[in-house]
Amino acid sequence: MIRKGLAVVAGAAITLNILSVDDIGASNEVSLQAPEMEITTAEPVYDLPPSASFVRISETSFESGSSDNVEDHTLIITADPETDDIENRDDDSDSFIHDGSHMWVGVDLANIRSLPDVESDIVDQIAYSSPVIRISYGEEWSLVRTDDGTHGYIMTSLLSDSEIALPTATPTPVPTATPVPSPANTPVPVATPTPTVTPVPSFTESEYNATVYASDVINVRSGPGTEYPLVNGYNTGDAISVTALTSNGWYKTQEGYYVKADLCLDSAPVSTIQITPITGVDTYSYSDFANFCLQYVGTPYVYSGASPSGFDCSGFVSYVYANYYGISLPHNAAEIAVLGAAVSPEAISEGDIICHDYNNDGYIDHVSLYIGGGMCIHASNSRVGVVTSAWPMGSVVTIRRLV
Repeated sequence: MIRKGLAVVAGAAITLNILSVDDIGASNEVSLQAPEMEITTAEPVYDLPPSASFVRISETSFESGSSDNVEDHTLIITADPETDDIENRDDDSDSFIHDGSHMWVGVDLANIRSLPDVESDIVDQIAYSSPVIRISYGEEWSLVRTDDGTHGYIMTSLLSDSEIALPTATPTPVPTATPVPSPANTPVPVATPTPTVTPVPSFTESEYNATVYASDVINVRSGPGTEYPLVNGYNTGDAISVTALTSNGWYKTQEGYYVKADLCLDSAPVSTIQITPITGVDTYSYSDFANFCLQYVGTPYVYSGASPSGFDCSGFVSYVYANYYGISLPHNAAEIAVLGAAVSPEAISEGDIICHDYNNDGYIDHVSLYIGGGMCIHASNSRVGVVTSAWPMGSVVTIRRLV
């Protein structure tokens, strides 16, 4: 028994020595541990907008027993709605549409004005092919910025959305005589330059000094013909000083531009015309509709205006339709001209909308209302405001019936 006990004790001692904790994993023949390495932790980098704000997380959310919801332990970054991108927002306008496109001047010389009105101050003048940035535009005017930073209004019809390059004169090469073998002392011929032919104008001008008046809204052009670029325009009744009359029927103005002679009058027109009933149209009877419209005669003309404090042409028509018929119309003459049904001039009736193209360019630039008895009413221009005129009127393209 003693021998067996000693054997057991010796065996246990040997086993403990083999399994000594200090030698586990340290054998020179077998190494299962990864080599030592230095671990570097990168600092987090946040690229946040300057307007971002942080939501503070409560310290209690990390206490023992707190919610296991991930969102309770999440740092939330939000944009500040009061400051985000505020400097990049454009001013909004009731009448002008923001643009920002590149445009070029399509006439010899264009006026830049302080307000969208031909009677406002001229702040600058800009020459043919000059580039501008069109900031915004309305029905007839564009707000532009020139290369030198000048801001102002210019008539949209004077601008082109296609780049205009000034023509570069190409020198005519002078032909050089080809040398021909010849006997000694034989002169070499020298080419004779071709004479320059100056085109003869198709019209003549005779002196004509007078003051005439625009019979309606008329165009001013750089030359005596509709093929010449538009320079400006005159409103009904504007006085025009002329110095010459061309053989093809145009007046030359004191400024050196041209207006069509048959669109001018020798005396200023009367703003309100005495109405005489015309055979074939309604008999004038001062209907409720006519009385509603006539109460606004004399209201000032205000560009983009659509209230009794001031109207432009489409603003007046849309105001009358909204407040008399309860029909909403766009504040745009060209858009009104495609509404409803077309009627002939012989069938015109009270409430019909008359659409005009005074510039003869295929674009509706004026609207008026027929109120019966051979009478029309419209917001004419900044000089006379809302006036009545006799039917028929000029430059009518279409008559629209909506009621």
